[in-house]
Amino acid sequence: MDKKLEWVILVTDKFEESRQFYKDVLGLKIVREAAKEEFVQFKMSNCYLAIYGRKEVQKLVGKIYIKKPSSAIYTFGEVEDVDKEYERLKGKGVKFIKKPATQLWGQRTAYYNDPDGHIWEIQKWTN
Repeated sequence: MDKKLEWVILVTDKFEESRQFYKDVLGLKIVREAAKEEFVQFKMSNCYLAIYGRKEVQKLVGKIYIKKPSSAIYTFGEVEDVDKEYERLKGKGVKFIKKPATQLWGQRTAYYNDPDGHIWEIQKWTN
């Protein structure tokens, strides 16, 4: 088995809102979609990110296994300036749960939720 991460698939209850968020607010490029199945795939520089409707995913693996977003944090690659990116995303309506702060381990971070409550981090190492 190849040990690289190829896909991150986020389960959504708000397909159209999430599709718009990742495409228009975060600026990710759609490479594949199937609206009837509530599926959209974005190409990132190192992997694919997909948004998949909860009802469709439940058909794949079973309803008992698909819960609400849980204790995971997703992070894109480093940004050039966390504070500028924070302001840019706020200007697009992104609701942050934590403002930019420099952590004890030397990383500047800020956190926001997508439309379904998945936690995303913007970050840059300061040392």
